[in-house]
Amino acid sequence: MSVQVASKPLVDADDGRMIKPVAALEMKGVHKGYGSVQALQPTSFRIEQGEVLTLLGPSGSGKSTLLGLAAGIVNPDGGTIHFNGEDVTDRPTHLRGIGMVFQRYTLFPNKTVAENVAFPLEVRKRPRREIAERVAHFLDLVSLSKEADRYPSQISGGQAQRVALARAIVFEPALLLMDEPLGALDRRLRQSLQDEIRRIQQTTKVPTLYVTHDQEEAMHLSDRIAVVRDGRIAAIGAPRQIYDNPASRWIAAFLGDVNARDVDTWHDREDGYVIATIEGGIEAVVRISDAARDAERATLVVRPERCQISMHPTQAHNSFRGVVVSTSFLGPVQRVRVATDSGWEVLATVPGHAAPAESGSIAYCEFEPSAALIVPQV
Repeated sequence: MSVQVASKPLVDADDGRMIKPVAALEMKGVHKGYGSVQALQPTSFRIEQGEVLTLLGPSGSGKSTLLGLAAGIVNPDGGTIHFNGEDVTDRPTHLRGIGMVFQRYTLFPNKTVAENVAFPLEVRKRPRREIAERVAHFLDLVSLSKEADRYPSQISGGQAQRVALARAIVFEPALLLMDEPLGALDRRLRQSLQDEIRRIQQTTKVPTLYVTHDQEEAMHLSDRIAVVRDGRIAAIGAPRQIYDNPASRWIAAFLGDVNARDVDTWHDREDGYVIATIEGGIEAVVRISDAARDAERATLVVRPERCQISMHPTQAHNSFRGVVVSTSFLGPVQRVRVATDSGWEVLATVPGHAAPAESGSIAYCEFEPSAALIVPQV
């Protein structure tokens, strides 16, 4: 049984121009306030057919408001919401054709696994044979065929979440909404289910809006990530794009460990890099973002995994002498902190099999010019 959603470019009948396919979800200028609190500033974004877009941000950033707007649980103060080109701004939740998965599984305790998955089809009065075929197909998709006759109390938390996922997509929703679905599970099970969710979504191609505050989860599951901050989308793009090229110091730090240092001055080189004088009076050859060129204040950021530790300098630029403060062995990697002579304490993540850097020893922390970026200090 195929449940894939076709996504073909549209052609303008008049002049043959190729135009964008209709978005699965498009919000245009939506905003929402609660009394004197503006929970969401005017915001526009779209989810393409077959895509997973994750809303990533801290508590209170506006993620839940955006999800509620998509679900029809929250009414916008302004702007419009479109599903597959249709305006659904005023359409109630039960008429939007959405599937939803939450942190709590919300399975019917008096129904079997198969009966839980069948429920959305029964409500829609699908033929009995179709219901049986689709339930069997989706239980196989989530690897729960053998648990079909069990009750929710007889299966594990991870299995229950897979039942909830099968129930949410069995009727081929226009959009799947997932709100912190793995938040109640332990780390190992979360990682396993991340793989399962990604596999199932790529098989079904159901467009998905996923909400989490877990950066690693967002990186693993998403085609694109929208970083939400203070009721705005602060950045949106592919995981690698926003991680390697953060729009600001805040985004760089929110997405993972980062070494940051204020930039005093900079000037261009002919090869496209800039020479930056950073706090402490040292120079570094690095990249610079367009936004940083116009910013009042700027910061140099470099990821720990892009830094190397050497007992002797190995390159002409970006080689900073210092003293090893600490080394933490984490199995696959080691985290080494070096207090440089300029006062910048740098964290480097190096392979676990590398020779350990002894605390108190002299070392050089180095990185390539392409590894570091100057961004706005906001």
